[in-house]
Amino acid sequence: MKHILLLGAVLFLSMATRAQVKISDDFSYTVSDPYKVVDGMKSYFSREGEVLSVKYGRGVFYFQKFSGDKLNESKRIEVKKTVSFTPEEFMEVDGHYYFFYSIWDRENTTEQLFAREIDFDNCNFVDEGNVLIKVKGKVTGGFGISLFGSGNIGGGKFHFNHSFDQSQLIVQYRLKPDQRRDDLNKDVIGMHVYNSSLKELWKDQVEMPYTEKKMNNIGYTIDKNGNTYVLAEVYKDNTTKRKTKSGDPNYRLELIRVDADDQTLSISEIELDDKFITDVGFFEGKTKEIVVAGYYGNKFGNGTDGMFMCRLSEEGEVVEKVSYEIPVDVMKLYMSDRAQERMEKKNDAKDYSMANMVLREIVFDDDGSVTMYGERYYVVSRYNPKTGQTTYTYYYQEILVGRVTGDGELAWMNKLPKNQIGGSPRGGMGYYVMPGDKSDYVLFLDNVNNIELPLNKYPKAHKDGRGGFLTGFRIDNTTGEVEKVSLFDTKDAKGITLYQFNTGRIVQLSDTEFALECYKKGKEDVMLKVTLEK
Repeated sequence: MKHILLLGAVLFLSMATRAQVKISDDFSYTVSDPYKVVDGMKSYFSREGEVLSVKYGRGVFYFQKFSGDKLNESKRIEVKKTVSFTPEEFMEVDGHYYFFYSIWDRENTTEQLFAREIDFDNCNFVDEGNVLIKVKGKVTGGFGISLFGSGNIGGGKFHFNHSFDQSQLIVQYRLKPDQRRDDLNKDVIGMHVYNSSLKELWKDQVEMPYTEKKMNNIGYTIDKNGNTYVLAEVYKDNTTKRKTKSGDPNYRLELIRVDADDQTLSISEIELDDKFITDVGFFEGKTKEIVVAGYYGNKFGNGTDGMFMCRLSEEGEVVEKVSYEIPVDVMKLYMSDRAQERMEKKNDAKDYSMANMVLREIVFDDDGSVTMYGERYYVVSRYNPKTGQTTYTYYYQEILVGRVTGDGELAWMNKLPKNQIGGSPRGGMGYYVMPGDKSDYVLFLDNVNNIELPLNKYPKAHKDGRGGFLTGFRIDNTTGEVEKVSLFDTKDAKGITLYQFNTGRIVQLSDTEFALECYKKGKEDVMLKVTLEK
């Protein structure tokens, strides 16, 4: 009887907590009429307030159009596949929508990449598919393993990227090496550059200037003129150790530029003095310039102590380099009791750092200022000797935000409390940024018990797949001050319980609106539309 009473009290407190949550008037949202669910790999595009979803599973493509004030399903078309293929990518390039897939020609030992254009209006394919690339021999998946976890390495046979203005598309692949010794092999990267209509502008197979042992490719991008860039970590000696015996960095970052006109290589070094780069990637600004940015540590293996940013000229040279230390007071915000105890044991503020930080995105404003967003992300594996199985737990935690003025001065830096845990990558974890003129909004799913939590308290864990509140923070662009905002409970969104909330499926409709598809059970989905009212 006591157990029943205790359970009743817990349920009552949970319901009371949900009932007293103040919903922000900054946002409004709608939920579409339910429609039949479609399983499979999913991609979402938007245009003029409509959403086109393309899903593939069990040999069938499903095209769904969502329109109107509530984004109700207005059209659905099914198309069966006609050939066997390996899916590579769904992608939009300057108002054109494509499905890329590869086919291995066993008879001619040739890897082939095809593109099939999608008609947004008619909710169907435009053609039967056209071959883009034929490569004699095998190509390998990805281009290497990033030590920084920046997410710039492709996972399929081919890697796709477009310039900021979407006028140029680059498709890259890595040739399978003839020998297995990294100290002898040099990566050969195939590069094919197209315009938005997939007219080929140039192609080449570019040999890297160092052996695989000597360099580690981190990221790739392309600029508005079709020049491509490879960001690589290059070791200073013949070892693969990232620090010397004296504790200094044993590597340098090199930016390798491939010229669009003649495919010649030029190299620029990116040095951060005696700092250790812990995370780095490519970003592109509103003026179409390319930026290399990330986090650094003052000591090897000591975590993140600051953030840096390098702007590149049209010739691929570093023209501006800035770095900013994370204030200790910011590091100390929203820490668990255990973490605070560990920090208090440190002898000096120089020993403080933030672990496992990943720079996710940069918001470029019209006045030249930028806001850098990153979060703490890591994976813990556990091996069970009895079952022989390894399980993985994924952590998406605190968000670090820093704003830099157009003059290169640090305006402010802040940390936002977030604590998400899941048994698989991302899902409903991570966050979504809605930039605004005066304030940015950072939205994510959170534990309902954190909604009324003071900003100086460490948040309780939100378990992915167990509901949650769509909540977040309004960040004043001038001062960096934050205020909590709460949108809705996924267990009661206009009377509907939402499942399979996935931040990776958010599709932007405009500067003030985004859409997201969720499952509602009963083999039905719904489409949400969230609108920023301020």
